[in-house]
Amino acid sequence: IVIGGSGAGVGKSWALLLEYLRNKDIKGFNSVFFRRTSPQITLPDGLWDTSMKIYPHVGAIPIKSNYRWSFRDEKNNEVSKLKFSHLEYETNLLDWMGSQIGYLAFDELTHFSEKMFFYLLSRNRSTCGVKPYVRATCNPDPDSWVAKIIEWWIDQQTGYPIPERDGVIRYFIKDGKNYIWGDSIKEVLEKAKYFVTKITDANPEIKPETLVKSLTFISGSIYDNKKLLEADPSYLANLLSQDEDVRRSLLENNWKHVENANDIFNFKA
Repeated sequence: IVIGGSGAGVGKSWALLLEYLRNKDIKGFNSVFFRRTSPQITLPDGLWDTSMKIYPHVGAIPIKSNYRWSFRDEKNNEVSKLKFSHLEYETNLLDWMGSQIGYLAFDELTHFSEKMFFYLLSRNRSTCGVKPYVRATCNPDPDSWVAKIIEWWIDQQTGYPIPERDGVIRYFIKDGKNYIWGDSIKEVLEKAKYFVTKITDANPEIKPETLVKSLTFISGSIYDNKKLLEADPSYLANLLSQDEDVRRSLLENNWKHVENANDIFNFKA
């Protein structure tokens, strides 16, 4: 699982879309890109518009009626496919029962509930030879469940990502609502022995290490997106004009709220 969390204008959606090209020629490889609502897929320069700037260059065929891309070989046979879909309500999760998604992608992960994410993780499976994986992007949201899962990568005093931890992989097992973290698979298995042995004792063919998930967080800055700043240098002014909370989130990539006097109630008044 890789979570790319940064402010606006960094190119997070481009990264999600480009990632698919890594395995586009693997027969049977497929992906679903999720946004919370369907209008978010079709917004100007949203996922669909951005994909139109990328996939036609590799010969993919767009099927706009259901927002799908078909990647084909020289004989025009479909090799792999990618679909954009929404997941507005938790009841929609049942629509994905039985599905197999090799590359599971979330654009704006903080818009989804923790239950949505982990249920769809159960659909993250593949028989095409590519190990299933997850990529997700989001803007900073200090009140979200995502802020809690990535807290090791964020300085909890300042709210800014810790540079030396950027991209460092950690491991976890989720026991109900509890996350058991470690810097290695071995460490997680030792901490979660009470939980893991119940499964492996009952199913000796299961290797304990396969029960551990890996996760990392990667931050980013709009100043790294040279192309955007060349094409639209005034965009920085748009971000600077926001109120302090929004500016710190979308421009500075800060994961903590700013304390504002207007947020404090005087109960003695």
